[in-house]
Amino acid sequence: MGLFDLFKTNKIVVVVDGVSLNEALGMKGNVPPRTQLQTLRRLSRFSQREKIEVVAVLCGSPLHKAPAGKKFEEITVVYSKSAEAHAKYVVKVASSKGAGVVLISGNAVVEKLAGNSVKTMRVSTFRKVFDIGGEGSEGSERSSRPERSGSDRNKNRNRPPRRRPQKQSGEKQPIGEKTPQPKRAPKPENSDSDAINELIDLVD
Repeated sequence: MGLFDLFKTNKIVVVVDGVSLNEALGMKGNVPPRTQLQTLRRLSRFSQREKIEVVAVLCGSPLHKAPAGKKFEEITVVYSKSAEAHAKYVVKVASSKGAGVVLISGNAVVEKLAGNSVKTMRVSTFRKVFDIGGEGSEGSERSSRPERSGSDRNKNRNRPPRRRPQKQSGEKQPIGEKTPQPKRAPKPENSDSDAINELIDLVD
């Protein structure tokens, strides 16, 4: 989308700190495997769209559908052993990719360790490209919000019927008080009949 035109190299390899990306997407701590796979698929679509090699660095045990060091769709996925070793491992992976690497991270420790030896980009900047046409986790979050609002609407729909009988019961009382009104109704009918009888008398 033009963002990586800033790095004028023949070949660009983007190393993404998966932990920082998850945090930028509002997911901290233990992220469910399904959600991690959704993020990896978005990275894969980004790699295919931009025609850029992408390496995602996650933390912890490898996912069954994304084995360590192997391709997951269009990208390569590797894993650090622990949260403590993650920052050093991310920089190590980035340094091994040569001069055309761009390291994406929001971790201050990663940026310090990388220094000037590796070109870095913050996750907030990367998301301007990453979120374009993105579905994945954010798409699921957006879809889940209307579902919740829909359920709330259903709840709200269920509440009014409960209030309506109360209103009806309140209306029944005045109606009951006005029960003599239907007795008054025949009077205008009688007046109409009297008027008609008078007209008949006039014709006669």
